[in-house]
Amino acid sequence: MARGKKKKDALEGLKDTLYSRNPPAGGGPDIHPDIRTPLPHSLAEAPVAWSVVKENLNTPPTPLTLNSMSTTGNKKKHRSFASKFFIASMFFFLCAAAAAAYMFFIGGNTISPQNIDLQIVAPSLVDGGKQATLQILINNRNTAPLQLVDLIIDYPPGTRDAADQSKSLSHERQSIGTIASGEQVKRAVSAIFYGQEGSPQKVSVTLEYMLVGSNAIFQKQAEADITLGSSPVSILVAAPSEVISGQQFAVDITVQSNATTPIRNVVLQGQYPFGFTVAQATPTPAPGGTLWRLGTLAPGASQTIHLTATIDGQDGDQRVLSFSAGQDAGQTDTQIKVPFLTVPQTFVVRQAFITAAIAVGDQTGKSITIAPGRPVQGTITWTNNLPDSVANVQLTLTLQGPMLDQKAISSDNGFYQSAYSTITWTKDQNSTLALVPPGGTGTLQFSFATLAPGVGGTVYSNPTIDLNVEVVGERQGEVGVPEAVSSAARTQVMLTSAVKLTAQAQHFSGAFANQGPMPPKPEQNTSYAVLWTVSNSSNTIGGATVAAVLPPYVTFVAAQSGSGITYNSGSRTVTWNVGDLKAGVGYTSVARLGAFQVTLLPSTSQIGSSPALTGVATLSGQDRFAQVTVSATADAPTTALVGDTGFTTGMEKVVPK
Repeated sequence: MARGKKKKDALEGLKDTLYSRNPPAGGGPDIHPDIRTPLPHSLAEAPVAWSVVKENLNTPPTPLTLNSMSTTGNKKKHRSFASKFFIASMFFFLCAAAAAAYMFFIGGNTISPQNIDLQIVAPSLVDGGKQATLQILINNRNTAPLQLVDLIIDYPPGTRDAADQSKSLSHERQSIGTIASGEQVKRAVSAIFYGQEGSPQKVSVTLEYMLVGSNAIFQKQAEADITLGSSPVSILVAAPSEVISGQQFAVDITVQSNATTPIRNVVLQGQYPFGFTVAQATPTPAPGGTLWRLGTLAPGASQTIHLTATIDGQDGDQRVLSFSAGQDAGQTDTQIKVPFLTVPQTFVVRQAFITAAIAVGDQTGKSITIAPGRPVQGTITWTNNLPDSVANVQLTLTLQGPMLDQKAISSDNGFYQSAYSTITWTKDQNSTLALVPPGGTGTLQFSFATLAPGVGGTVYSNPTIDLNVEVVGERQGEVGVPEAVSSAARTQVMLTSAVKLTAQAQHFSGAFANQGPMPPKPEQNTSYAVLWTVSNSSNTIGGATVAAVLPPYVTFVAAQSGSGITYNSGSRTVTWNVGDLKAGVGYTSVARLGAFQVTLLPSTSQIGSSPALTGVATLSGQDRFAQVTVSATADAPTTALVGDTGFTTGMEKVVPK
């Protein structure tokens, strides 16, 4: 026991000695002496920037400092490699750019559009309507051939094929094939150019080609400008340099071909100034009144258009009348497609020496509208506009028109000559016309009548009456030599169409099966059919309608199928939408009919009377020739069924039950 205890104490003592921090007692050897390396004192300071590094020169090198130096050395080596790589890349890029520039600018490339010469040799001045030839030169300066080469020529509008002038030529393609390296190709094309004299014309040429081993199509383009030196046609306008306001004057326009070959589809178009009115044109122009289609003009051929016109204006007004010749105006076109030339004609408007104005009824102007079949009163007012007196003034009024009633023309102080349908006033009939002082004026009276539509079995379409007055006299100038002066005025009287409307009641006949007692009795329903008949004489009537209001004791039943008759229960109005009424309906063709059925419920207060079945019927529409509203009325139909089969006198009155 004692031995074991000693051994344990020895082990505990060795353990204490091993882990003790104090030196062993009695100066024995220390098992693990505590030798500590002293650490140098250094000042830690963060740099203000990555490029700024502070070092303590007094601090001796430490393992940490040596590691830092080793890291810095690696970074320097890394940066040096990146810089060298960047410099090498820049050098390679510059070399590549230089090589590309050399290939592009010096011509090292095998194929380049700059090595293809495309040139158009054309005259700078070409006469319109005459054949012109253009040379096209192609030179391939590339080191490789051009394959599948096509030459495309685009011509200006109006160009014609030189081989066939009936064909327009706007686009042409020629196949060339292959153009070898260094080869030059020449092509000649011919065409006939049309256009306004002095106008520029542009011809465009496109060269399409392909390269060996490529499916792409490349192009080379060139253009040439050509000026038309002369027009293929000429225009000569013959017109006075001075015209009298309101007085007719003549204008002749001659179109002549200057071309050596026929010119097809030639047209002439006029541009009129304000106040210019064409009274007559020969030949007749196309719809619109300003375009003439002259067709084909042979070389040297000409056509003349004759105009009779008037113009309104103040004294001294200058007006310009112009005419243009061209080609290719379609049947529905109103403008020239290819113009050749335009010729203006300037004239001065002068006030009439003696003016005359015509009035019909209460209307004045160039166009007056009246109803046919009735007498009309007219007046002529004349004035001397000269600063001198005018002697021996004579006025002649001419009346013309198919519906003029020759037997109804008269004048109180004028002479009517039936052979010429004229009324003449001279100093013999009116003493004031012997000598008219400056500013002198006067008024003359006349009357006429028109025929009723259908007289003689003829219905005229769009009828008019023309009134033309001519004034002549002798101006008393300072030199004492009489000078003849004249003036004229014109008024057209348009006759409106005569529309008629009738209303008739039926019970025993017609399209409806009518019921009820006849004669009618109070408080018992009796049905009737109402028939409207419309006729129209000379002019087309647009949007015609017929309307009537039903009395309170009448009830609307039904309208004839497809008649266009409707009923408004709120206003108790029956309306017939007639639509357009052609000229001659009811005269030269069957009248228009509309029918509907109503029921009469009489009252005891109506015993002994013939009640009306509708109110007054009214027809209205627009006269499309006279541009006025026309109307007609029909009396209200009653139970007196005049003309109805089976009706006898006495059946019209309401009888007691």
